[in-house]
Amino acid sequence: MQTKEAHAYNLFVEAHALYTGKLPEDVLAAISADEFEARIRALHYQYLAGTFSFGRFTELAGVAHVELREILELLGLSSHH
Repeated sequence: MQTKEAHAYNLFVEAHALYTGKLPEDVLAAISADEFEARIRALHYQYLAGTFSFGRFTELAGVAHVELREILELLGLSSHH
């Protein structure tokens, strides 16, 4: 059985590949699961602090709105201020 964190990472890999036009293999090679989670959590902290909008959050994360909301839910993070 896959953990929620692992599912979030796999969703990110696929969504980031679609968003950027990269191959999933290239995304996997560029960012590890731990790096992905640390980056999303850091961006989430900044988003909640009001540093940038949710739209900017999606741009910085490199995924579409719908996928980012699902990733946040899987990681137990709120998508709302």
